[in-house]
Amino acid sequence: MLDQLESAMSDLKHEYDLFFNGKRRAEPMKERKGLEMKLLALSRRAIINNTDQLRFNNISGRYWTYANLWTRTLRDLEEGRLRRDSAGALARVPGERKEPVDPVHLERVAAELLAARRSCGIAGDASEGPALRETLYARALEISSSAGGKTVEFRVTVEEGKPKIKAVLR
Repeated sequence: MLDQLESAMSDLKHEYDLFFNGKRRAEPMKERKGLEMKLLALSRRAIINNTDQLRFNNISGRYWTYANLWTRTLRDLEEGRLRRDSAGALARVPGERKEPVDPVHLERVAAELLAARRSCGIAGDASEGPALRETLYARALEISSSAGGKTVEFRVTVEEGKPKIKAVLR
């Protein structure tokens, strides 16, 4: 049964490869549901042999990894991040890369933070500015990428005698 499951998994992956390369017109949903039902049925059974249990877990994990990949790829296709080229294969849509934070805003925040540090009595001078801007830009890039490309704005506040920076998504 595990051999059949592994063979069906390989066939389904091949069908999805054909679909994403433009050689198949429709998504292989019927085959996918069939394999998913077999996996769910087999997961309800008790497998006594540890080797077979491990093999089943590997097949099941591989299936769910592929299923997530296929779902993400289809979502990207539907939302316009992927498109079909002239041969029918999928290709990423080139788009302009949006900056995670406005450079003028970054300059202003760096100046505000240095001023807040001075007002709190924390040593610092203007030579820290470039390193501070780099750090803020890196953090904005990280926050923006995890938030789906939204623009990041920073706010400088003083709490309990210490300057703090808070990020806000726009």
